[in-house]
Parts: sequence; C-alpha cells; structure tokens
Amino acid sequence: MKDLIFKYLGFIYSIYLKYKKPAIFKTEKGKEFLQMYAESEVKLLFFRALALLKGFKLIDDYSDKKKKSDTVFIFGSGESINELTEKEWNIIKKHNLIGLNYSFVHPIVPDYFLMEMIPFKEMQDYFCEYTKDKYAKVDMFFQFKHILKSGFDLNKYEFKNKAFVHIPHLLPTIYPEILEYYFNDLIKSKGLSLAHLVHHNSHVGCAVMFAQALGYKRIVLLGIDLNGGDYFTDSEQISESYPPTKDYIKLNKLRNKYNQVKNDFKGNLHPTMNAQLMKERGSVSMDEYFRVYQKNIVNTNNVKLYVNSDKSILSEFIEVFDFKK
Repeated sequence: MKDLIFKYLGFIYSIYLKYKKPAIFKTEKGKEFLQMYAESEVKLLFFRALALLKGFKLIDDYSDKKKKSDTVFIFGSGESINELTEKEWNIIKKHNLIGLNYSFVHPIVPDYFLMEMIPFKEMQDYFCEYTKDKYAKVDMFFQFKHILKSGFDLNKYEFKNKAFVHIPHLLPTIYPEILEYYFNDLIKSKGLSLAHLVHHNSHVGCAVMFAQALGYKRIVLLGIDLNGGDYFTDSEQISESYPPTKDYIKLNKLRNKYNQVKNDFKGNLHPTMNAQLMKERGSVSMDEYFRVYQKNIVNTNNVKLYVNSDKSILSEFIEVFDFKK
C-alpha cells in the first residue's frame, strides 16, 4: 500500500515537473526517469518528516567545529590506502579526515564518519562494538534510508545523541547529460548545502559534496580505486605504517559473508563500475558521475578534487595529489 501511495504521489508530482522543469523532463531521456525522480523526491520529504518523528537530528542542523584547514581527505577502502607512507600519513593527520563505511577498522580515527548501514546484524553489532570507545569524538552521519532498510536501531547506538541522519537526493538517470541538468537545477534552486546532498550511485559522491558544503577547497580521495583490486584490509600489499590487525580479519569475514548473499560483485568488478548493474538501478557509473560532478560542481566552486594514486580509475581525469608540495 505504501509503495502505491508513493507511486501515485510521484505521478501527480511528475505532471508538475514536466512544466516546471522542461529543460530536463520534456526530453526523451529526461522522461525515461521522470517517474522515478518524482517518487524519490516525494519519499525524501516523507523520510525527513519520519526522521524527525523518530527523534533523530537532521544533518541540516550540524555545526562543524573540527575544521583545521581547507584540505580534507576522504577515506575509502581500496588497497591503495596501503601505499601511503609514514610521511604521507603525517601530512594527512595535519588536516581533516572523512571516514566511509568499512574504513572504520583502520587505526586512524577520522573527524567525520559517513555510514551506510547494511542489513546484516553481525556487521551492525561489530560496527557498534568497534566504535564504542574509539569513535567517542567523531561526528557521525547515517543515511536514513539505510537505517530503515537495514533495521539498525540508531536509538541504541552508543553515540546516538551526537549522531545525525541525512536524506540525500538520488537524481536517477543513466544519462550523463541529464545528470548534468539535475546538478545545475539543484544548485540553482537549493544551493550547495548539507540539507541537499546527493547520493546518486555511491556514498563517495555524497561525501565529496558533504566536504564542499563544509567549505573545504582541496578534497583528496584515499583508496577510491574502483579497479577491481582488493580492499586495504585484505590486500597482499601490506602497509608499512599500519600492518593488518585482527580487526581486519574479522571485517573481511563478515564482509565476504554478506557479499556472497548480496552478489553485487561481478567478475571482481566494483558495483559502481558495473554499467549493467548501475543501469538497472537508474544511475551512471562512478567514473561518469565524477566526470559530470567535477565539471558542474567542483570546477565552478573554486575547489580542487584529487585521488591519492594513479591506480584509481578516476586518475584518468582527476589529478593525483602531490604530498611533496
């Protein structure tokens, strides 16, 4: 019944959108995902209201008190993390760090942490157990939709009182040119803000926009490799600064157990780089996303985006950060 209500409200909203945003939705490619877009925007409003009713704090109300400089590093899970030298880690520590999802087991504790909780109770329990002491001073942000889908009880989380939830825009389309229209429309109508983050196909994209909304001007992606390689927790390449721990082993077992059920990985290809899978979900691949994002959101706001390694697929068009400068 709930799905039918969203579908109906989405249909009503889609009629309005055709005339309100003709540049997007009167084109054939725009029309293809009009209903999905309309439903996602209706759900966004519903989820915001539901989050408030549940007593959660929205990311809109977050006030950043951690910023050290105009540089921030975003911590992914790719094996190029293990290439970082002690000198490079020392540079990273002088600035701010945003952690993502499975990176929580790394010994370096971030300033901010963005989490997509998965529907796997063992992993949820392990996350809560691991972060209970180590993350006492970390500002935590949970994607609300994933809380609902996973059944995670945020009210029982150790740091619930300092945790925020966010409900991002999805901007569904498989066409980069329509995504470009979406971005331009969003910035024009809503601005670049914490209240209007975008999660199109990956938490990484959302984290970059989060960093920009906080005012960072140099954003460095760490371990966002997307090249079919290993995670830093199970890579054959061992970090000289941070060798594997028993926590890595436990995380690997839990992640493998979950991935076998979910089956998102096809031939060791990262899901966000799997064009067919992304098409089924109504999104472009990660590299296409960042090509559009860099052109329309990064370059137009006097911001520089980097990756840490030329092993990242994104290094084809995003500059590799020079730690020596």
